[in-house]
Amino acid sequence: MNGYESTVFAYGQTGTGKTYTMEGSLTSPEMYGVIPRAAESIFETLEHEKYSEYTVKCSYLEIYNEELCDLLVDNSQNPTNGKKPNKLDIMDGKTGTFCRGLVEVEVSSATEVLDLMKKAEEQRKVGETKMNKHSSRSHCIFSILVKAKSSLADGTGMMEFSGKLHMVDLAGSECAKTANLDKASGSDAARERERM
Repeated sequence: MNGYESTVFAYGQTGTGKTYTMEGSLTSPEMYGVIPRAAESIFETLEHEKYSEYTVKCSYLEIYNEELCDLLVDNSQNPTNGKKPNKLDIMDGKTGTFCRGLVEVEVSSATEVLDLMKKAEEQRKVGETKMNKHSSRSHCIFSILVKAKSSLADGTGMMEFSGKLHMVDLAGSECAKTANLDKASGSDAARERERM
C-alpha cells in the first residue's frame, strides 16, 4: 500500500502444503490461504477515508513445461468461433519484466478475487505423484496490482501510487529418489522430467 512491489513464495516438496498455504479452502473464511487473506487486507485498507480513489487488478499466470498460460481466460479453443487464446511472452519493458498478453481483471472486492481463483482452479494443471494424488505440476503466480490516491498526512494534497503483490506457488521440488520415482513407471518419470 506504500507503492512497493513485493513477492511471497511457497516452495517445497510435493505434499507439504504449498498450494494450500497460498489458496487454502476457498469456501471457508477460517481456512483461507495467503491470497484470499491478502485480498481481504488490501480492500479493508482501501476503505480508509484517506484513499479517495483506487483500482485493483488481478492476474494469474501458470508456467507449465516452459509454456505460459493465463488462468483467468478460457484456454481451450472455442469450436464456435475458432479463436485461440492470446500468445503470452515474457518481455523486458521500461518498468521491468512483464508478461505480454496476460489479462489483468479489475476487481472491486475480496469476494471477486475469490471468484477469479475458483475459475482459475478449473484450468490449473495437476497430476498424480507417489507423494500427492492431486499434485500441482506447474508454477503459478497470482498478482494483485493496486493504483490509488491518498491524502497526505498534513492535508496539503494528494499522493498517487501503485504497488504490486505477487504470490507464487511453485511446483513440487522433490527429487526422483525421495519421490520413489527411480523405480517409477514411464508416466511418473515423465512427470518428474516436466517438473525439472
